Amino acid sequence: MPGRRQEEDKPLPITNYKDLRLRRPRSDFKVDGVEAWIADILDLPSDAVQLNLPGGRRRARSDKTLGALRKDWNEHQ
Repeated sequence: MPGRRQEEDKPLPITNYKDLRLRRPRSDFKVDGVEAWIADILDLPSDAVQLNLPGGRRRARSDKTLGALRKDWNEHQ
């Protein structure tokens, strides 16, 4: 109809999580890459995702591996 805004392409409901690459990231991935990957999957701005060190007050270094970050969190518990 003229004058009426057409609906934009709406995302389809999630039915197959493998299509969205929601697999567990490998431990040799760098923190900055994982943050970008999560933001891309969830369609968020790139600076909206932040991985923190245990305690939650400091951001993990971008060159730290995900395996090292997991180890820090497991030792903290």
